Amino acid sequence: MNRRGFSLPELCICLLIAGILLQWAVSSYREQMRQQAVHGAALLLKQNAAFLAEYYAQHRRYKQTASSWPALPYPAYPISGAVLFSIEFGSGARNTDNGYYVLRAVDVTNRLRYVELTQTGVLKYCQPAGSVEVCKLQP
Repeated sequence: MNRRGFSLPELCICLLIAGILLQWAVSSYREQMRQQAVHGAALLLKQNAAFLAEYYAQHRRYKQTASSWPALPYPAYPISGAVLFSIEFGSGARNTDNGYYVLRAVDVTNRLRYVELTQTGVLKYCQPAGSVEVCKLQP
């Protein structure tokens, strides 16, 4: 018998395999984009830290007043477009020593996931894992 084309079961199997591969590719792409956003937010944290180092050199303290921080030059990542991470101080100025600060880039979609940079230069990547928070020094 001279047959042309594929049978219905053969087509269904091919479509199933293509669908599984497409799902894997999309989830891999999303994870790559998320990692890129995390690294971009960490870069802006470092640029804000450089601003604070310069501020400290001029004023001999990180705080603007006893109860307020200076305005950060980069308050969000990305700099333009839809905000993925908001950049803020990790604690209130009133509760912090003049020679110390903690900066946080908080994920706007999941407020429990953040990148944190301390005045000493320690960079942590934190995210929830069930009922606990897991932090790593390098992603």
